[in-house]
Amino acid sequence: MNAIDVVKEQVKAYEKGIAHAVVTIVHSDGSTPRTNGKMIVYSNGATKGTIGGGNVECMATADALQCIREGSNRLRTYDMTSAESETGMECGGTLSVMIEAFTIRPVLVMCGAGHVGEAVLRLASFAGFDTVLVDNREEEDISDKIALADRFIKVSDYTKDLAQADIPDNAHYVIATQGHKYDMEALAAVLQQNYAYAGMIGSSKKINAVFEKLLAEGFDQAKLDEVYTPIGLDIGGETPEEIAVSILAEILMVKNGRTGGHWSEKGK
Repeated sequence: MNAIDVVKEQVKAYEKGIAHAVVTIVHSDGSTPRTNGKMIVYSNGATKGTIGGGNVECMATADALQCIREGSNRLRTYDMTSAESETGMECGGTLSVMIEAFTIRPVLVMCGAGHVGEAVLRLASFAGFDTVLVDNREEEDISDKIALADRFIKVSDYTKDLAQADIPDNAHYVIATQGHKYDMEALAAVLQQNYAYAGMIGSSKKINAVFEKLLAEGFDQAKLDEVYTPIGLDIGGETPEEIAVSILAEILMVKNGRTGGHWSEKGK
């Protein structure tokens, strides 16, 4: 795998939202399986390319996966001088590789370009998310909201168009359109995706009505139970900005596997 092949594979990984690492031989001394080569290691453990195979490649893969998890780079040297060395290989040399990790920015999909949607887009961008705005209104009517997003997807039918949209797996969906009908359509589409978070704004009455219709359409109760609704953490406030803070706080809580408790209560 040459440098151009690596770049092409990285573009594919980025478009699919897949974190990965590139392992490059930077130095070899003595007898080694290869003196140059590149390998891509994906976050699921799959690889493309080779740096020589054997235990050294297995060790490099494990080190690359750790770099992906940590979001760090590493220069690693593997000893292949004896059976007692870390690799257990007796080629008679050492191999040094550079491991570069490429983590993917989390994606937030904002369904609805209203006041809450605008505030969520601003805050999500500040928090490090790639943002996608989805709306069924004409672009000239929401141009100021579109300008806040990294990408805009115009839909005419939320259920059909959002389900077919080019959005990577494990995105975080926030549903706050201009009407209950569109919220239900958007949620029906989201529930068919591989998502990391799905949240919908609304009162208990609206939520019950939406869920009843979706159940009648064949959606499982277990899937509906995964939806965070009413959306956000209970921190009070009623302005769009305050609601956006509660939504992003909940998304970060889910994303980072935390509980949302008070730090001041830790250790008490």
